[in-house]
Amino acid sequence: MKIVKDVRFWASTIGVTLLGMLSGISATNARAYYQELTLPSFAPPGWLFGPVWIVLYILMGVTFYLILIHPSETQKKVMIPLFIVQFILNFLWSPIFFGLQNNLLAVVDITALWILLVIQQLYYLRHKPLAMWLMGPYFLWVTFASVLSYSILFLN
Repeated sequence: MKIVKDVRFWASTIGVTLLGMLSGISATNARAYYQELTLPSFAPPGWLFGPVWIVLYILMGVTFYLILIHPSETQKKVMIPLFIVQFILNFLWSPIFFGLQNNLLAVVDITALWILLVIQQLYYLRHKPLAMWLMGPYFLWVTFASVLSYSILFLN
């Protein structure tokens, strides 16, 4: 299978996954801080976040690979920056929320991330539908995380 032999596939998938996990690792005392918060009734248990994010980062890595091999250079010039900026916003959320324990700034970050993901998903729908579907679970999780973040901001 050609895709499995393509180094860009593995570099994208593993690279995005590892970078994403670094964000969570860099968030010191995440478990303790999460347990101290007043959480809404729909807040998931803390242990769920790690496994969910691993799957989401793998899907994001595959998406990044699909963007890198996309045949249209013009479309790649839009898709690559969209992906990178959303990834940076994603990466920053954990250190802001857990490290700085700044719920307001975390809400600003995740709101910007969600808006960018809407734009990204619409662009992917038009130019790379498979990427849109691969990013769908991530978009849904960020939507849920946004509601959770706003709820935590208001409850605390």
